[in-house]
Amino acid sequence: MIGRTLVSNGKGSGVSFEPNSHQLVNDCEIGDGTRIWNFVNMYGCTIGRDCMIGCFTEIQAGVIIGDRTRIQSHSFVCEMVEIGSDCFIAHGVMFINDLYPPQPDPADWKGTVIEDDVSIGSNATILPVRIGRGAVIGAGAVVTKDVPPGAVVVGNPARVRRFREGYGPEA
Repeated sequence: MIGRTLVSNGKGSGVSFEPNSHQLVNDCEIGDGTRIWNFVNMYGCTIGRDCMIGCFTEIQAGVIIGDRTRIQSHSFVCEMVEIGSDCFIAHGVMFINDLYPPQPDPADWKGTVIEDDVSIGSNATILPVRIGRGAVIGAGAVVTKDVPPGAVVVGNPARVRRFREGYGPEA
């Protein structure tokens, strides 16, 4: 991710947003061509090039998001989450790093890794897991275990229903 700009209190080049009293974008590293809508709360995170961050979204400190990833509105990305490039995070997706709340000590939290080319449907809840490259998470799914590359998972708890073409045991 080259050509990044450090954005602090809304100052930066190549990043499309108008700082105002309805958003907090502070001490973030944001790649060129990224678009950030109003009513966001982002601090101490790293966002790649050509991304889109929807309104009413919070992205916490230490989060890393790759290039060309879209985070739709009303999503929450907590600390200790890494999202790859070319991912789609639909509306209202919640990431969790604290399995037994409240755990005020970050040493008790766990991380989540979302590999490249992953799509996560609206209102999914993602516990601390690894989601493999090319996976698809259905809307409303509750992901409690690692997801293999190319798997299509749905339900609560999320279960593998099939694999995308070119992935899975037969690939």
